[in-house]
Amino acid sequence: MSPQRLLLLVGVPLGLLIALLAPAWTGYDEHTHFARSVDMAGGSLFPTHEEGLGTPMPANYSEDTLLVQRNWLDGKPAWTAALTGDLLGSSPDGRTVHVDLRPTSASPPVAYLPAAVGMLVPVAVDAPGVLALWSGRIANLAAYLGLAILAVRTASAFRWTLAALALLPMHLTLGATISPDALTAAALFLVVALWTRVRVGDEIPLWLLVSGTLLLALAKPPYFLVLALLPVAGFRRRTPEGRLAARVGVGTLGLGLLVTLLNSSTRYQAVSSTMGYGDLVLQPDVQRERLLGDLPGFLWASGETWFTELHHYVQDWFRNFGFFTSGLPAVLPWLFLILLTVAVFRLDEEDFTGLRGPDRWLLGLGATGMLLVLFGSSYVYFTDHVVYDTIGQQMARYSAPLLVLMVLAWAPRRLLRTLDRMSVEAARLVLAAIPVVATASILMTWLVTGTADRY
Repeated sequence: MSPQRLLLLVGVPLGLLIALLAPAWTGYDEHTHFARSVDMAGGSLFPTHEEGLGTPMPANYSEDTLLVQRNWLDGKPAWTAALTGDLLGSSPDGRTVHVDLRPTSASPPVAYLPAAVGMLVPVAVDAPGVLALWSGRIANLAAYLGLAILAVRTASAFRWTLAALALLPMHLTLGATISPDALTAAALFLVVALWTRVRVGDEIPLWLLVSGTLLLALAKPPYFLVLALLPVAGFRRRTPEGRLAARVGVGTLGLGLLVTLLNSSTRYQAVSSTMGYGDLVLQPDVQRERLLGDLPGFLWASGETWFTELHHYVQDWFRNFGFFTSGLPAVLPWLFLILLTVAVFRLDEEDFTGLRGPDRWLLGLGATGMLLVLFGSSYVYFTDHVVYDTIGQQMARYSAPLLVLMVLAWAPRRLLRTLDRMSVEAARLVLAAIPVVATASILMTWLVTGTADRY
């Protein structure tokens, strides 16, 4: 079984189960991302606003979202046949409501494009909201898995590692729901695949080099910073192909920074902050001053938060989906993470052995720097408190795409000495079994108990 086949055989059926059976609008901020995708499917590339009101959308879509939430709050399972029937019978009737799309303004349109394209027909014919949701989810899943397979096929090394992390339960659930994180993570995998070719001097088709880097530059910020891998590797090669890759990397890195700056706005308001703390007073200038004025405090808070909250991040990567958490014992996600690391070490053993010196420590420093950038973004956008009390908010989801860099750079090399004890067949079985077991457990939570207990 090849890495591409693993993605198809495991990713497609699990992704479709999530897309069709996950409770509607219960993914990570999915109700807001759904509204942005509806707006784009209606012809608005950027969020439309009516002064003081927000973005108009069919009232039925908003009411259907509240119906699902009310069903769960009443103690009923979040996804039932009766509820599905009610949702399928609810079509737009001409009434509109206004939705605040400020929470989506940090992401360029590209990150929402797959879901919006999938929703074009349902939105145009005034189909029920749940049909538009399913269409958007399936289109997002197709784009995510398609890009992940392209990344694996493109890579000259670490192909099993890329495939395994693309099947991480959190990534699969993001891919099979409406979220800009799905395309962003897949684009990051593709850029890492391009990096594996640049560092060994393999030729890269110009169309793939340009399109792959542009995709990450125009996806959700600040992940475009990972594009720095290409100029570092390209200039070190000192070949025409390496210099070309470096120039393309520098150009798209600059484009990503420009788009992020143009897209930044004091109108931004994170959904999670609003839900948890009320309508926060967003003060980016004040927060940047606090951040830069206390760099030692920020660095300490970031490191302390990462290590003290790492247990929760690991649980999220394997047990969590939006509002729902599976009932697996808390020790199992740690076991999954260890087994996954050992399995990819076994399957990509030669690649890990050859990743030494500057290649490895620059990758490790890059992963650390990206985490600090994410902590800084979380501080600026998710709290207006002087202290760093919510700096780790959403960090499980935001750090998940960086796991590929962390595994390559940080995984202990001593594991390589014991890998011969695991057969290649057993390693492949581990990579297939982990997402199946974890996703099936969450699925049973959705359909049977309806619980939303946290770990």
